[in-house]
Amino acid sequence: MGASPDRLQAFFDMWEREYALSAPPVDATISRNDWKRHVGEREAFGALRLCFLDWIVDAGAVPVITAVLQAVPFAPATQAFHSLIRLAYGIEAGHAGEIAAGLASLISSHLPIDVSLDKNPRAESADAGFDHAARALSGTVFAGSSITARLRAVASDVRFGTAVLAPPASAALLDDLARATIAAYWRKPDFTLLHTVTATRAARIVFAELHDSLVEQLLPGLWVALSAAYAMIGRPANTETSFPNIAVNWSELCQMAVASDDDHVIKMTYTCLCEDRRQPSPLYLASAARLFEPSKA
Repeated sequence: MGASPDRLQAFFDMWEREYALSAPPVDATISRNDWKRHVGEREAFGALRLCFLDWIVDAGAVPVITAVLQAVPFAPATQAFHSLIRLAYGIEAGHAGEIAAGLASLISSHLPIDVSLDKNPRAESADAGFDHAARALSGTVFAGSSITARLRAVASDVRFGTAVLAPPASAALLDDLARATIAAYWRKPDFTLLHTVTATRAARIVFAELHDSLVEQLLPGLWVALSAAYAMIGRPANTETSFPNIAVNWSELCQMAVASDDDHVIKMTYTCLCEDRRQPSPLYLASAARLFEPSKA
């Protein structure tokens, strides 16, 4: 978005000072033939990252990403979608270390939502499918202090398993999901729904590197995870889509995002910019502009 090297360094320094944790020493070694034994072991993150990084150096990023995503159930909801987002940004930046870290996070904090869609009816659209899942869990308050904890609660609710529909039969399901998630976020600017917008963009980046047959296998997992997030926060108001007069343009919004120290504001602005370039919609500019309103700061 046009950040200078000085601004990038300043943001890095702020993040390191305010949020970064010291990485614990990696005492164990995980081989390429043994990493599947460590699915769901959070303490294995460091060793998994080194395993995947060494593998990427030898074989290249795409073969490693493909091998990992083929070997375990796809779990895009892991770490409240941040693992998938981290993997996508690693791919976009061509940064082997971040790709390895994203894969390690997906595996060590693995959060699959085990739902069989074989006998469930097919949704007519992404919007209709999300709404159906949310209606089934309407009025339920899910316990947990984090998005991840509440997603686990949704995943374990038997009503969700029966209510989530099979994804709509669309050759452009990712585009449908992008439209549905930004529309939901515009109607209800919930923090969880923000993550569904950025995660859908992240999935687009990851899937672009994979063979179509593998993408077809992974899409239902993304659909279920997004449906769970939608059901968790409840149905956004079914109101007419109207837009305020937007007094800023994309160039100005990017400048404001670059000046921000809020990583979610930065990621959401960038996502809206990229998706608007791909599939223009006034919802993207309006949603990004709303991030900088005083009440949203």
